[in-house]
Amino acid sequence: MKNISCLVISLLLFAVLPFTAFADEYFVIDHYQVDIDVEENNAYRITEVIDVDFQAERHGIYRKIPLSFDSMRVKISNISVPGHEVDIEKDRDYATLRIGSADIFVNGKVTYTISYTYDVGADNLSDMDEFNHNIIGNDWDTTIGEVDFRINMPKSFAAEYVNCTSGDYGSTDNSKVEWEVKGSTITGKTLAPLSNYQGLTVALPLPEGYWVGAQTHRPPGWLLFKILGYPLYAIVIVLAFLLWYRYGRDNKLFPAVEFEAPDGMTPSEIGYIIDGRVDSKDVTSLIIYWAEKGCIEIEEETKGKAIFKQKVLHLTKLKELDDDAESYEKTLFSKLFSYGNGNTVSTTDLTNKFYTSVSKAKTDIRKSFTDNPDRRIYVKGNKGFTALTALFAALPIISILMEGFLSFTGETGIAIIFAIPFSLFLIIPTFVLGSAIGGSGGGEQGRRGKIIFFILFGGFSLVFFAFFIVTGGGIPIYKYAAAVVSGIITSVFISVMSRRTEYGDRILEKTLGFKEFIKEAEKEKLEEMFESNPQYFYNILPYAMVLNLSDKWSAHFEGMTVEPPNWYRGYHYNTFSAAAFTSTLNTSFKSMNSSMTSSPSSSGSSGSSSSGGFSGGGSGGGGGGSW
Repeated sequence: MKNISCLVISLLLFAVLPFTAFADEYFVIDHYQVDIDVEENNAYRITEVIDVDFQAERHGIYRKIPLSFDSMRVKISNISVPGHEVDIEKDRDYATLRIGSADIFVNGKVTYTISYTYDVGADNLSDMDEFNHNIIGNDWDTTIGEVDFRINMPKSFAAEYVNCTSGDYGSTDNSKVEWEVKGSTITGKTLAPLSNYQGLTVALPLPEGYWVGAQTHRPPGWLLFKILGYPLYAIVIVLAFLLWYRYGRDNKLFPAVEFEAPDGMTPSEIGYIIDGRVDSKDVTSLIIYWAEKGCIEIEEETKGKAIFKQKVLHLTKLKELDDDAESYEKTLFSKLFSYGNGNTVSTTDLTNKFYTSVSKAKTDIRKSFTDNPDRRIYVKGNKGFTALTALFAALPIISILMEGFLSFTGETGIAIIFAIPFSLFLIIPTFVLGSAIGGSGGGEQGRRGKIIFFILFGGFSLVFFAFFIVTGGGIPIYKYAAAVVSGIITSVFISVMSRRTEYGDRILEKTLGFKEFIKEAEKEKLEEMFESNPQYFYNILPYAMVLNLSDKWSAHFEGMTVEPPNWYRGYHYNTFSAAAFTSTLNTSFKSMNSSMTSSPSSSGSSGSSSSGGFSGGGSGGGGGGSW
């Protein structure tokens, strides 16, 4: 029974004793002496005398010294360990001193004297200065029997503000440290041993301006960004302008009024010419175009009630397209009715199916211009200048992010690896906004959509990276803003770099004249055209829809007797009017466009000296072990 009781007691003691008491210690430190001579620029000349007692054969010890404090870089130099071999390695976080020889083992008591200059430099505090240093860091994996320290400050200070804390990281216990101040010198010692991973910190708040000549330490390559920053932001704008002026500037146009679509073009082609792109509505407008030519009959049907009401359009083929129709028209026309019974098809038959045909038609319409030298709208080869302009627009964003990451990480390679992919979160919104400003494609509705995208997505990215770069990287907010503005201005030239050919100038000039007539048609001329061709309203209507002018076009016919079209059934108004019919057709067109283009869905902080500090909350310290 007695043996069982002893066993239970032993297990309980094992459970409650600190883990560090059973650490596999190859050595202990009997005494640790630290002398620090502080200079006016917040650089410390430090000498550490470490009395080590090895419990087993080892090559020596290693000492890890932090290279940052409070998110700021620290510069270490003049490292020496007299009487011992030392191998020094530096990375982003630590300078590691491996002391001893791989060919020699040591045992018993050995004394190591380590001296180095530790330049903390400028701090992040705006209303005060401070001395906040870890005499012993919290990374030593052994016990330290006793610590003595001496700190020579460069000038006087308020002695009552000195505070020394010891213990585990974050400890504010100052009862196990004794210190005194004589003149500008602080001396002290520990009153109890430090266990594994316990440290000792001295914190002293100082008046603003105490440090004189303290510098912010920058990583290699930082000066290059500082020198090139603002000039780069200006240079890319100038280069983009020169590229546009030489290779992208279009001739001035003088549109004359056109009463018909130029060169007998389809609404889809007019949509491409007006903004240089083929939108889905440019393709689906062909349905109205074909109906107006007598090839299709459209019947409107409303299904369901109240909020479940749904408009369905039934398309019936009346005849094949004329022989002179464009090849992309014939392909799309044939594919359209293949989703029905060959002669009729409903928008419900096309949902999540017809989108592939619409996509192909977009490509075919664009190629009918780009692959035909006689119909080419834009100069071939200008894409290279467009890509170069895009690179110019991206450079300020990449540059400012790289500078921020460099300040934050201290490693040029890491800064490049992170800056380039993360810059896309700013480059894409700036390109979109530049496109909106430059007026590239999409009309007024597309421009509003781009601006909304920039505000939502770009706004979040701008704020996020501003916080990261300004707060974490120490980059001035006005420099960050200058880089973003430079990227936006330069990206404007991307959208206007495509230079029109001679044919492109002529056909756009005619298209603009045609658009102006639809928008501002004179009453007398319109009545004359309508009298000679009673179907004139319907002839022009699909073009007006592509140009987003259908409401204005129908308004011109107010007071005229426009007969209902024989190709549209399901119109429910008692009295027919061009405006009311156009409103109904626009609603049907949106429903049809939605059905035809829909696709299935795929499935650690620092301790401020002003609050008294805490163990491990200062600069320096670190720790070490044996090897």
